[in-house]
Amino acid sequence: MSTAKEAAAFFRSEPGFRRLFIEMKHKYESLGRVGGAVSLEAFTDEEREAVAAFFGKDVSRVSLIAFEKQLGQTRFAGVGLVELLEQYFGAPLVSNKERRQAEEEERDRFFARLTEEHHWVESVRPQRFVQTAYETDRRSLEEAIRLVSAALGRLPLPSYMRLPLFAQQVAGDPHAFDLSTLPGRLLLSALQATVPGDWDMASVESVNELLQSVGLLREDILNFVTCANILAETKDGPHPVFSAAWEANTALNMPLRDVLSLVRARPAHGGTVYIVENAGVFSTLLDTRAPLVSTNGQMNLATMKLLDLLASSGAKLYYSGDFDPEGLAMAERLQERYGQAVTLWRFSVEDYRAANPVVDLTPERLAKLASVTSTPLQPLKEEMAETKKAGYQEAIIGRLTEDING
Repeated sequence: MSTAKEAAAFFRSEPGFRRLFIEMKHKYESLGRVGGAVSLEAFTDEEREAVAAFFGKDVSRVSLIAFEKQLGQTRFAGVGLVELLEQYFGAPLVSNKERRQAEEEERDRFFARLTEEHHWVESVRPQRFVQTAYETDRRSLEEAIRLVSAALGRLPLPSYMRLPLFAQQVAGDPHAFDLSTLPGRLLLSALQATVPGDWDMASVESVNELLQSVGLLREDILNFVTCANILAETKDGPHPVFSAAWEANTALNMPLRDVLSLVRARPAHGGTVYIVENAGVFSTLLDTRAPLVSTNGQMNLATMKLLDLLASSGAKLYYSGDFDPEGLAMAERLQERYGQAVTLWRFSVEDYRAANPVVDLTPERLAKLASVTSTPLQPLKEEMAETKKAGYQEAIIGRLTEDING
C-alpha cells in the first residue's frame, strides 16, 4: 500500500476527522489551491479532540497549509494534502472554476453539435428556458430540438392547418406543440428567429399571427371577431352570412376559420367602422346600425384579420376604449398597425374626466403607462398618471352615440 493510501485509510478509521476533511475539500474546490482555513466552531467535542491530538494542541481554526505541514511531521511525511484528499474521497480534486469551465465546454459541444445539424438552434440557445431545459434534462432537450426540426421542415404549409392536427402528424401527439410544452416553446422561438417580422412573444395576438403566417392555427373556432353591419367577400363572391346579418342588423361572432376565407371586407354603408373595446358598448351602439367591431377586451387574430381587410378597403377606423393603461396600450397597438387609417375616438383628457374615473389604479398597472409613447395619447397618459384612477367607456356612451348619429 502506498503511503498516501495508508494515510487515507488511517484518517478514514478516525471518525473525528470526517468533517474536517469535507471542509478542507470544499475549501480547496473554492480556492483552487491549498490555502485558507477551516473554522472548528461548529465541530463536536470529539471532532475538536481528534484535531487537537493531530496538532498536539487545541486549535480553533485549521489552516490547510498548516495541516499539510503537520502531516509532514508524521509517518506520512511526503504525502501532500491534495494527494491525501484524493485518496480519502477516492476521486481527483477539481476546483469549482475548473468544474464550471468543464461544464461550459461540455455545454458548448452539445449546442455546437446540434447547431451543425439544426441551424436555428444557435438563435434560441441563449433563451433562459432552453438553458434550464439543458440543465434539467439535456436528452429531452435534444429530442425536442429534433422534433421541432421535423416540424420546421414542413413549414410553411400550403394551406391552413390546426396546430393539434399538425402535431399529430409530426409527433403522433396532438398536444406535442402546445405552447406550454418544451417542443411548443422551441417551435415558437424558432419561428420567431426565422420568420421575418417583429414578433412579440408576450402578446397572444402576435403569437397567433406568427403561427398563422406559416399556416398554423392555434384556435380557429373560439378565436372569433364580434362585428355588425360589415359586408365581406370570399373568392367565390359575397359572404351570405355577413350580408344576412347586415340586413337583420344582427351581431356576428365570426370564427377565425371563416375570417381567413375572406378576400375583402368593407362597412355596409358609409366609409367608417367604429371599434369599441367592450361588448356592452357594442351592443348599445348596435341600435345605431353603424358598422361596428368589438375587441371584447383584447385584440385576437380574428379581429386583426378582419380589421386588416377593412383598412385595406380604405375604411376609416375609429377606436374607443377604456381609460386605463390597458386601453391606452391597445389604442397604441392599433395606431402602430394601421397608421393613419385609425383615429383615436374620445381619448381626450376632457372625455376622461367626463367618464368620472373613480377606480384606483395599482402601482403595477400604472407602471404600464411608461410603455405608451404615442404622441396623441400623452396628455391622457399624464392625466391618468396624476389622478391614478381608471374610467370606462360605458360612462361616455352618450357621447359615442351622438358621434355616430351626427
